[in-house]
Amino acid sequence: MKTATANSLYPLLVIDAGNSLVKFAIIRRRGGRPQIIAGWAGKELTTACVKSLARKSGAVRFAAASVVLAMTKTLRAALPGIFIVDRRTALNFPTIVDRRTVGADRLANMAEAARHYGRGVLVADFGTAATFDLLDERGCFVGGAIAPGVRTFASALSSRTALLPLVKIAKPPRRPGRHTIEAIQAGLSRGYAGMVREILAAPGFSAKHLIFTGGDARMVKGLTGQRASVDPLWTLRGIAALADQPRR
Repeated sequence: MKTATANSLYPLLVIDAGNSLVKFAIIRRRGGRPQIIAGWAGKELTTACVKSLARKSGAVRFAAASVVLAMTKTLRAALPGIFIVDRRTALNFPTIVDRRTVGADRLANMAEAARHYGRGVLVADFGTAATFDLLDERGCFVGGAIAPGVRTFASALSSRTALLPLVKIAKPPRRPGRHTIEAIQAGLSRGYAGMVREILAAPGFSAKHLIFTGGDARMVKGLTGQRASVDPLWTLRGIAALADQPRR
């Protein structure tokens, strides 16, 4: 019986199925850089689309992290045998968290933290929700925080009020807002930046390495002025790291 080698397990198609967007990326060798080949709104993605993307990718394996149950079902139906991160997945780090309640994306983020740095890493992932997760100085995933993503933060104000519009978040002027749009921008951008800074400064959240990932990572770094490394491919790398773990 032939033993699988690292090269024989690639190319690997990795799929990050978030609340709003599903990203597909191809990794051609172990430890290689994920190359994004498609991004779909989750509500629009069908089994046929997934099958077509997988076929065109040339991948020999498929791996995913999904935080949407309907999308998990779609992926399993389209790609029988796909590796999907869940509470039973073998990890490359110890943890004290309740794995029954932790999202697959958060586990993937910690897997890449463990693979890349080993210990002392805080990963902040800014999407529909914002997650902040810590791999401590022992290399243990000890937990984190969950908050609204920056766009969710903004849309909540518009959706729950009669006259306030949905406003693009931007750095506010260096003075009080002189009309409604400026006032909303001042409140949203400074309010969100303050929330992020407060979480990062909270007891137990300090780490040697600070990583921002997710679709809004660069925007939030600009709003907060944090000295963080921005890596939009971080979660995809983490999915691959978990897919390469020996099975239990």
